[in-house]
Amino acid sequence: MPKDKIVGYGELMLRLSPLEHGSLLEQSDKLKMGFAGAEANILADLSLLGHPTSFVSSFPENPIGRSADLFLKRLGINTQSIFWDAGRLGTYYIEHGTSIRATRVTYDRKHSLVTTTIFSTADWETIFAGASLFVLTGITPALSRICKKNIETALDLAREKGIKVAFDLNYRRTLWSAQEARESFENILPKVDILFGNIGAAADVFGFAIPSIHNYEDLKVASELAAKALNSLGDFEYLAMTLRLQQSASNNILGGMIMQGDTYLFSHAITCEIVDRLGGGDAFAAGVLHGIIHEWPLEKTVNFASAAFAGTQTLEGDINYMTEQELLELASGNLSGFVKR
Repeated sequence: MPKDKIVGYGELMLRLSPLEHGSLLEQSDKLKMGFAGAEANILADLSLLGHPTSFVSSFPENPIGRSADLFLKRLGINTQSIFWDAGRLGTYYIEHGTSIRATRVTYDRKHSLVTTTIFSTADWETIFAGASLFVLTGITPALSRICKKNIETALDLAREKGIKVAFDLNYRRTLWSAQEARESFENILPKVDILFGNIGAAADVFGFAIPSIHNYEDLKVASELAAKALNSLGDFEYLAMTLRLQQSASNNILGGMIMQGDTYLFSHAITCEIVDRLGGGDAFAAGVLHGIIHEWPLEKTVNFASAAFAGTQTLEGDINYMTEQELLELASGNLSGFVKR
């Protein structure tokens, strides 16, 4: 795959969380402000790994919109394809789980500006200039009919121009029904070259029956079966899945799987203490794309992506700030956590 511009389309949201990590909203009077969104997270991780990226979205003409724009620019993401108008930026609140208490996300994103912004074929012609890869997730078509239409227009043009498409299923129950998601995904997946998912999305949207899972080996078996089921929905060059065995909100065993043709490879399993539950799947997707772009062997790619997945869970926020070398060390099995001097 050429090392050209990577374009992503989606919603960037204002992220608010209690200033004291692990506290509930009800017990907090100070919130920490940030920004996040699945497609933007993937682009940010790729940008920090040295790839040219461009984000397509819409921001309000106010201080929140300008802060969001600066956030992306600081991460190296090109924002020339951001549409500016009156409106609001979607917001979500995150309460970080710990031990037996799960992480909780509360959305306030209805009628956000991105849901009403139309991008024409002419807009996408300009946006796709110099691009080789288009990144989408299943969150964006759920936001509005306009977003869904924008995706259809973009996918048709991407195919015409030979631009590869990477798509993460990312099913969100709070945005639409499983039936609605399935109908939309079945239209999108035949146009996808690189698919990301997990057994949860395969089960929720496509009715995959998850076998009993008692340990990580059971999870690997279930993930391979789910990948084979998903693989029948398109003609994918690559299909990659995250694996998460949750022992508690604080302790997970994480890993990944990648498929190319009839070849399935699993990464090393990484036992990880969770600091921030969000952004891990996006980091995994970015890691896989990084390996594909650099034409790495599948084993190196899946271990690198899983290291990015796990490493991001040890950082506050949705973005993976770890360097390629640091991630390659994790991928090689160096998980000691010793001080480096």
